[in-house]
Amino acid sequence: MSRQFRAELLKIRSTRTTVGLVLGMVGLIVLFSLLPGLLSKTPELVTADDQRGLLGVGTFAGLFSALAGIMLVTSEYRYGTIRPTFLVTPARRRVLGAKLAAGALAGVAFGIAGGALGFGIGYACLAGRGIHYTLSVGQTTLLLAGTVAGTGLWAALGVGLGAIVRNQVGAIIGLLAWGFVVENLLFALVPDVGRLGAVHAQDALIGLTTKHLLHATPGALVLVAWATALAAAGTAIAVRSDVD
Repeated sequence: MSRQFRAELLKIRSTRTTVGLVLGMVGLIVLFSLLPGLLSKTPELVTADDQRGLLGVGTFAGLFSALAGIMLVTSEYRYGTIRPTFLVTPARRRVLGAKLAAGALAGVAFGIAGGALGFGIGYACLAGRGIHYTLSVGQTTLLLAGTVAGTGLWAALGVGLGAIVRNQVGAIIGLLAWGFVVENLLFALVPDVGRLGAVHAQDALIGLTTKHLLHATPGALVLVAWATALAAAGTAIAVRSDVD
């Protein structure tokens, strides 16, 4: 496992796709931190919930982490390198396990970078405008730790989804459609169901208190369940399916 794990880490570190994802993540977080941080009226940034929303923009890292996880698998199917990968390591569960571990570790790195960037810009906006910081130490810790942990889980979720779908474009479209459309519709129309989605579980994990959201611990468990279920399904499919 250690050799395969190192190989998967090398794939993540050495591809231009990873650089592109990091740059995209940074650009998006900077944009969505500065816009509300500088343009929102002062009364809209004084409560703990308002500030948590501003400082939690770093959770966008989860999207890019999931995309990295998807591409870690689907790129091999797209370019045909999955065949030599499985020939060198016939134990496919070991290969998928290494991809999950490497993806999760990369996701944690995404989470640290994204969480720190979003929090830093948001905090600087509050301080620069003379707005009192209202989050407690515990709330701040939950926000930052939840961002990092959740982003790592999103990477594992992406690896699992990529192994299930195998088609890169299809997996990415499916992820975006679910996260931005389907789950939001479910939360708006059937909140007791929608709050069990991965996106809203992530919101709960960082301590957001939007009506109908789960608390932080149940949110974490739901996100773990999503990542575990997709990883298990993806591994089972990869083990049993023929490689084209």
